[in-house]
Amino acid sequence: MILLGYFLVQGSFNGDTLTKMVALMNGIDISGNRLQQILKQSEDREQPDFEEILQARKMESLEMDMRLRSQNEYRDDLSKMLAELRGQRDFFDERREAFKEKLEKMEQGARDKGVQEVQRTLQSLDAVQAKDQLLRIYEDERVDEVVNIIQAMPIEKRKDILAEFVTPTEADKLAEILRRIGEGYPTTSLINQAGGG
Repeated sequence: MILLGYFLVQGSFNGDTLTKMVALMNGIDISGNRLQQILKQSEDREQPDFEEILQARKMESLEMDMRLRSQNEYRDDLSKMLAELRGQRDFFDERREAFKEKLEKMEQGARDKGVQEVQRTLQSLDAVQAKDQLLRIYEDERVDEVVNIIQAMPIEKRKDILAEFVTPTEADKLAEILRRIGEGYPTTSLINQAGGG
């Protein structure tokens, strides 16, 4: 009220003065001193110039390029190592398969040699003993082996041994052996296995 009276006496009471009084009563600096200080502080701060901004962006770009280049090199190294590993694995698989085939051939050769030895031994026995041994092999579920042995025997010795199959059970077993010989066993069995049949 004092200020209002003062401005009325002075004759300087107007809309501006009233606005300044209301602002002062509410704690607002209407003169703009605070605003001027804030603007002055922001001007005092050092602003980067255009060249500095360009240089900073160039450095960021170079850093990004270096990262991408190192990632690409790492990826290329991994691809090379993977290709080498695949090559080594393929080479190892080939060697393993070759070794496996060689072992199978050796095993088959040993089996064939064993069958030949059994066949020679049975040829040296009399017909009754040879028949008994063939029946034992047959009972051991090695019918193909019996077929091989009989096929490899000279016809005279074969005739003598087969004549000893006299009982009905022995005759049935002989019929099975002859059936397999007639169908080309065990060769046809091996062909079917090789063909996946």
